[in-house]
Amino acid sequence: MNGPVAEALAGSPALAEKYAAFRDIAHAALGEEMVAQIRAAVAEVHGVEAPAASGELPPATLRYAKRMPFEHNEITDEEAAEVVAELGEKRYVAFSVIVALADAECRAEKLDLPGLAASN
Repeated sequence: MNGPVAEALAGSPALAEKYAAFRDIAHAALGEEMVAQIRAAVAEVHGVEAPAASGELPPATLRYAKRMPFEHNEITDEEAAEVVAELGEKRYVAFSVIVALADAECRAEKLDLPGLAASN
C-alpha cells in the first residue's frame, strides 16, 4: 500500500492493514485501470499530480467523479442514476468508495498528512 494515507498509518500497522484491505476490495470491484482513471479525475480537481490513466471514464461517471470532492451536495438523484446506468448498482457503490478514497488521498497529500502524523 502506498500514498499519503498509508504513510500516515504506518505507525499503526493494524489500522493500516484494515485500510488496505478495505481499499483493495473496492479496487478489485472495478479493476485497476478504472481506479487509475478515477484517481486521475479527482487529482485533476485538486490540482495534484497523478499517474496518467489510459482510457477515459464513461461521461456521466467522469462528471460525477470530478464533482464529488467539492460539489457532492449538489449532485442530483438523476446524475447518480446516470452513473448507475453506466456502471450498474454494485459497481456504483465501489465507484463511490474509490472516489471518496481518492479525494482523501489528494487532501492528505496537499496537507502532508504523513508529516503531521510523524510530528505527533
